[in-house]
Amino acid sequence: MKKSQQIIGLPIISISDGNEVGKVKNIVLNADKGTIDYFVVDSGIQVLSTRVIPTVNVLGIGEYAMTVLNPEAINDISKIPAAIDLLQKNITVKGTKVLTKKGSLIGETGDIFVDVESGCGIVGIEYIADITQKRIRIIPRSSVITFGKNLLVVEDNVQEKLIDDPSDLSDTFSPENEKKNTYGDTVNDSEFTIVEPIHNTSENNTSGFEQTVEVAAANNIVEQEEQEEKETELKENVVQERSSAAELFEERQRQYLRGRKSTKIISDSQGIIIREGETITDQVIDRAKNSGKLVELVMNNEA
Repeated sequence: MKKSQQIIGLPIISISDGNEVGKVKNIVLNADKGTIDYFVVDSGIQVLSTRVIPTVNVLGIGEYAMTVLNPEAINDISKIPAAIDLLQKNITVKGTKVLTKKGSLIGETGDIFVDVESGCGIVGIEYIADITQKRIRIIPRSSVITFGKNLLVVEDNVQEKLIDDPSDLSDTFSPENEKKNTYGDTVNDSEFTIVEPIHNTSENNTSGFEQTVEVAAANNIVEQEEQEEKETELKENVVQERSSAAELFEERQRQYLRGRKSTKIISDSQGIIIREGETITDQVIDRAKNSGKLVELVMNNEA
């Protein structure tokens, strides 16, 4: 789990060749799902269009870098209509007002906490009651109703659900149980749609209305089941693709690193993994991988 500011600025490493292909410039949020769907890339060169990495193309987000399979993981946003739509909505979450379901403004938001191991979902939002507050608390994802452009709409009992330790957020995000926006796609400038109740004037009308509701409910259930099946199939395909890509990565990684020499001393909690000038072997690669030092090894070697 990471804050968004721990992700923005990270170098983006192509594992297939060990090169840096850019830096994370910004994130693009999906308000309906409460997830990061794209990462905006700063490649250090002038381009006519924004370039992004879909979250599904990201292999990992670590302490030192974000890793992708190859430079082709980066796409021109003009080729991704969904990314353009999200970017235009400009949902930032950070620095927005916190509004309860009953309409009380209770504070502002700080940074967001993201589960980088599971779909880059937002698992919590820093909560600042007022500028004199010394301790920043955390709103869990389960208490959020709507991610809006200018407002974060939360449950009325949110104050009872606040969290102090970010580690308590680890199990609050579940892609299978994403909370959809109650009031539509997003909340913009406090505009809510009010639905007036339907008043029936006769017993026959009431019966017909109930039948209509029953049919609509049945159709809705069928549609939900079909959608869930499609989402499950899509997630399974993504997992399989990631698994195959990861295996290919690892093999290319080994081919690239094997026989090269380290340009610095790399250590883990148990001691030195490899000294400067020593040749990289499979044993070194395995230990670096197991101790989370593989990216550091990829970035510090020479032929």
